[in-house]
Amino acid sequence: MSERDRAWDLLICIRCHAYPALIRDTIDAVQKYTDPRTTKLICAVDNQPRVAATLERTLPGHVYCSQISWGWGAGLYGLLAESILWANSRWKFGHFLSIDYDTLFIDEDVDQFLLGLITEPEIGLIGEYNARNVHWEKIFATEKKSIKKAFGSIPRTYRPGEGVQGGLMLLTNGLLQQLSSRSMLTPPFSNARNVTRVADDHLITLFCRMCELEIAQVAEGAYIRWHLDCDPIGLQKRGIKVFHPTKIRPGHVDPRAEKGVRNYYRHLRGMAPLV
Repeated sequence: MSERDRAWDLLICIRCHAYPALIRDTIDAVQKYTDPRTTKLICAVDNQPRVAATLERTLPGHVYCSQISWGWGAGLYGLLAESILWANSRWKFGHFLSIDYDTLFIDEDVDQFLLGLITEPEIGLIGEYNARNVHWEKIFATEKKSIKKAFGSIPRTYRPGEGVQGGLMLLTNGLLQQLSSRSMLTPPFSNARNVTRVADDHLITLFCRMCELEIAQVAEGAYIRWHLDCDPIGLQKRGIKVFHPTKIRPGHVDPRAEKGVRNYYRHLRGMAPLV
C-alpha cells in the first residue's frame, strides 16, 4: 500500500520560524515517542526557505514552506490553515496536532496518549484550556464588530477570552471536517490577521465554537504553559509525556538553558548532546 492510500490516525505538524538544529531535536523526540505506523510527522515553515531546505534533508517530502510571512498572533492561523490543506492534498489522516518547535516529547506513546483524550464526537479541540484571558477578552471586545462582519455571528457558547495554549493544539477529525465544509481554511478566515489581533490559539476556540463543537482540557500527562513554571529537568519522572516550552526555565535568562534541557532529554534518548 502506498503512502497516499494509507490512512494515518494522527498527523503531527511542527510549526517553525527559525532554529533548525533545535527543530531537528524536536523531530527526533517526536519520532522516538510516537508510532510511525499510525502517526505522520511534518513541518510547516513560515516563509524561511533556508530553514525549510535544511529540514527537508531530515524529513524529505514532509516540509511545507509558506510563501507568505505569517508572523505571530492571528497570522499563525493562516500558517495552520495552509499546513492542513497541504497535508490533506498528500495524505489521509484522522486528527491534526499542531506543536511549536520548543514542544518536547519526553516519554513513550505520546500520540496514543493524546488520541485517547478524544472521548466524544462533540470534541473539536484539545489543549491547555483557559476559560478566560483578560488580555484577549479586551481585544475581542474592541474588535467584535469587525470579527462578526468578517466571520459571521458569534455563538452563544463562545466565552470571550477563552483559548488553548498554542504550544500544543489537537484538532480532531470532527473539527477538521467542519473547518473544511464551512470554508474556514481559506479567506477570509485564513487571513484573520487582516481582521483581528486575537492570537491563533484563542481564535481557534472561536472557530471551534462556530463549528458547534466542544473544547477539552488536555490531561495531566501534558504540561503545556506559556512560561514554564517549574524545572523541566526530570518531568518524565512525574508522569509527564510532553511539555512546552523548552526555551524558558525559571530563574534562567541564558539562551543556553534550552540547549541544556534538550541535552538532558537527548541523553535519555541515547543521542549525542547538542553543542
